[in-house]
Amino acid sequence: MTQHVECSQITKYSNEKIIGTAANYDIQLSIELEEPWDAIPVKSNKYPEEFKLLPSILAKNKINVGINYFSKNEHCENNFTKIFIFKKSFSEFNFYEKIELSIPHSQLNLFSNYCLDYLQNKNSNLLEWSIKSNSSTKEIFICVHSNRDQCCGKYGFTLFQKFNEIIHQNNLNFRVWKSSHIGGHRYAPTFFEAPSMRWYGLFDLNLAEDFLLRDKNKLFVNNNYRGMSGLNNKIASLVEGELFKQYSWEWESFSNKNYEIVTNPEKEGLLVYFYYNLNKETIKRIFQVIETNSIENISSCGSAEKKLTKQYLITEII
Repeated sequence: MTQHVECSQITKYSNEKIIGTAANYDIQLSIELEEPWDAIPVKSNKYPEEFKLLPSILAKNKINVGINYFSKNEHCENNFTKIFIFKKSFSEFNFYEKIELSIPHSQLNLFSNYCLDYLQNKNSNLLEWSIKSNSSTKEIFICVHSNRDQCCGKYGFTLFQKFNEIIHQNNLNFRVWKSSHIGGHRYAPTFFEAPSMRWYGLFDLNLAEDFLLRDKNKLFVNNNYRGMSGLNNKIASLVEGELFKQYSWEWESFSNKNYEIVTNPEKEGLLVYFYYNLNKETIKRIFQVIETNSIENISSCGSAEKKLTKQYLITEII
């Protein structure tokens, strides 16, 4: 009976690969919202009246945006609402532009129009609320939205506590936030890091130190990485995951990353040519990507709905 089965555990043991499931948004809006959250956050009791039209305004103007909500913590101020805007760069591989805002409650009614104007490059009025002191800080948003899915509430909150503990013990330049639904609850614990906009899922608590203490450790990238928001092509995302797996954090420092995808004239599948600079040398790697099968799993805890996900074999051609 599906109501007693944890969707993320089914996914974990089904061998479904989660690479290529990152949300592909040009903009990610992260908005402070006091808990508890309804399964649909805009229906929450504490949801600001001034923001209720924001999602429809952005949709009407065809802004490719994801919106998540995070709970108030020690980094927030009374009588202010904190908002992050992460905006896609000109390159698919670059970190997003990060803007952190702290808006007086008396001015929340201005935000929706200011936000739209900024995203349409009409004006920069919202920057009057900007905070620049944390510009180099990495932000981690972990889904703990138990009213949406029990796996996120269970596994997400445990990971949030673990990350918080390591960050404070080591005085790291990270902040971790309890987030509402971000998509992919069947990959719980799932989270994204900004401004790199890398997404993770089925994350093992034992990898928490390797993830945060990057000067000392390499992250073991296996079936715990969902991809980057900035990449426009899912096939490219599959291959980027292979390169991240090989190089770990060093991969982020490589420059001039690019790719091209062509049909394979001799065999089935696609060929992906990946280029990047390493030690002032341009490296070219060639990968073959073949769709192999699909795996069907329940879409969320307690749901009878099934989700069919294509699976791929990625092989480097030497």
